[in-house]
Amino acid sequence: MVVMEAITLSVALVLVLAVGIVIGWWLGSTRARAQTQDRLVRAETTAQILSDRTEALEADAQVAGELTAAVGPLTSDVRSLAQHVTGQDRQQAARLAGLDEQLRQLALQNQRLQTSTHGLLTALSSGSGRGDWGEVQLRRIVELAGMTEHIDFNVEVSATTDAGRIRPDMVINLPGEAHIVIDAKAPLNGFEREADGAAAAGAQARAVRRHVTALSKKSYWQAFTPTPRFVVCFLPSDGLLAAAGQEDPSLIDDALTAGVLLASPSTLLGLLKTVALNWQQADLSRSAQQILDLGRDLHTRVVTLTEHLTRMGSSLDRSVEDYNRLVGSFESRFLPTARKLSATGVSDAALVDPEELSTRTRGLTAREFGGADRPPAEPQL
Repeated sequence: MVVMEAITLSVALVLVLAVGIVIGWWLGSTRARAQTQDRLVRAETTAQILSDRTEALEADAQVAGELTAAVGPLTSDVRSLAQHVTGQDRQQAARLAGLDEQLRQLALQNQRLQTSTHGLLTALSSGSGRGDWGEVQLRRIVELAGMTEHIDFNVEVSATTDAGRIRPDMVINLPGEAHIVIDAKAPLNGFEREADGAAAAGAQARAVRRHVTALSKKSYWQAFTPTPRFVVCFLPSDGLLAAAGQEDPSLIDDALTAGVLLASPSTLLGLLKTVALNWQQADLSRSAQQILDLGRDLHTRVVTLTEHLTRMGSSLDRSVEDYNRLVGSFESRFLPTARKLSATGVSDAALVDPEELSTRTRGLTAREFGGADRPPAEPQL
């Protein structure tokens, strides 16, 4: 019984194993077929995809060929443009390098200018420096006006007035021994001390007004006569006078009332040009007077020479008359006796009869000598 159960169990196990093997083989075959079918489907799909891609690549190649043919000239233009841009970049780089060098030079010049400006301000901080600057500007202006030192103007002329010893910077000589006095000691204290523009202009106007007051008290016109009752206060910059006039509008009128003429380089040049023109007119007048005097002298000498010519002509006429009388006396008195001596054989030389002169001197016939009223002249000598 036990053995039968064991056999039955064994048979059952064998059957189960056999069924499992069969089922496993079937499942394996089915899976293999499914995998093979799947591979076939995938292969077909891949082949279709490759075919589609091949067609797409061929189409793309055709389009690329067409694009290449169409884009070829554009590529050449782009290449030329790239070369041109490269050249422009190089030129721009060169320009930037030159600009950097110019900026560096400009910075150096600016530094030198600042140094020079500082030196100029230092030099102008003293009265002597301001005076030298004004004198240099004044001398340049008189040279531009065409004037000559010691003829048209004199510098640093000393004189004495009721106010004491004075020495103007320049004295302009006018026709008729007149003079114009010029002071070139420019007051610049306001611009030296103030940093703000408005404050500097106000300080400059006050400095100029103080200088005008000091000049009016010196009375330069008393030392140089004849001289107009004013002195020219020369400011070596048009900007100084303009700034002072804008800050103090009554400054110029008050200065004129005090006998001080405020002059910038432009206005002083106009004044000196007028003086030079007056000198030219004076020279022309003097030359005309000299010509008039010479003409009068020449006329007097012509009258004297005419009298001498007239007397000489009269003398020559008398000499001709005396000669003719001598010839007549010679022919009528001397020759008959001489011929008688020749007839006696004293000499074989023939005697020649002298001829009388039939011409007279030519008189002055011009109407200035009254020749129009004279009778026609005889044959000339």
